[in-house]
Amino acid sequence: MAPLPRLAPRLPNARRSVSPASGGRSYVKGALWSLLYVAFSTAIILSNKHIITETNFACPIAVSSLGSVFGWVVSLAAVGTGAVELKTKLSFRQWCVLVLPIGVCTAVSLAFANLAYVYLPLSFIQMVKAFAPVVTCAVLVAFGLDRFDANVALAIGVIVAGCFTASFGEIHARSAQLGLGCMLICEIAEAFRSAGMQYLLANRSFSLFDGLYYFSPATLLFLCALIYAFEWDDLKDPEHLRAVGANPGAFLAASCLGFFVNLASLAVIQSAGSLTLKIVSQLKNLVVIVAAVVLYDDVVTMLELAGYVVAMFGFAMYQEAKWK
Repeated sequence: MAPLPRLAPRLPNARRSVSPASGGRSYVKGALWSLLYVAFSTAIILSNKHIITETNFACPIAVSSLGSVFGWVVSLAAVGTGAVELKTKLSFRQWCVLVLPIGVCTAVSLAFANLAYVYLPLSFIQMVKAFAPVVTCAVLVAFGLDRFDANVALAIGVIVAGCFTASFGEIHARSAQLGLGCMLICEIAEAFRSAGMQYLLANRSFSLFDGLYYFSPATLLFLCALIYAFEWDDLKDPEHLRAVGANPGAFLAASCLGFFVNLASLAVIQSAGSLTLKIVSQLKNLVVIVAAVVLYDDVVTMLELAGYVVAMFGFAMYQEAKWK
């Protein structure tokens, strides 16, 4: 397979030696961004859940676009005022070929993740997210970006068994089937997004604000198409507009948190790699499960808990196999 074209010429890097102190700072930086990602992503999930299920604003795709709108406005303002200088200049053709597909995947992932809140309990959604490594591995192998490995296949088998066990009690309900379908589409889109993001961010001249500046409009463009196709009539409903006026704090929080989650995830990938982001995401899922039980009185059955524990064991096997 021919190598993919470089996004843009790298900026000339001065030769420098890496001291132990700088290595220590790098670990601390990665750890701090990881903690911020857990905090922001947990908060945005709870915020979106509150808006979609506790207010009268039943437009989950529109809710998923709030962070992209806020991120694009902030990045435009920062670049337009000269506060931030873009390190990578993209032509329109480069943006369409390299960035727009990632925006499409991000939009699909955000939209269907929020749609799942309509059909499934919050805690159960986080358990289903343990299935993500299975989808990611399948996508990478299918496109020749990774190779088949027996240890990885064994770990994937354990994850599949755990997820099937956790969902066994829910799968018979029609609403649960729709919710699981939404989550599967979300995970497939997220797998493509992660692969593309890691490729682009591997170019060190592509900064965090470059990511927000270029990715946000690409994501927002496709989200607007989904909103127009599925939620436009609902958005024009006066009842939904009154819901926004009655809960301004919730919508503002969702917008700001969406921006910070995007920023933190880009920073984790740059400072510690996409593998670390996957591990941190699983930690975030555990935090959200606890929050869902405490705040929303979600019921987690012993079967679901046992299946989730098995899936987490499989996830640990998967990470060890990938490291080896």
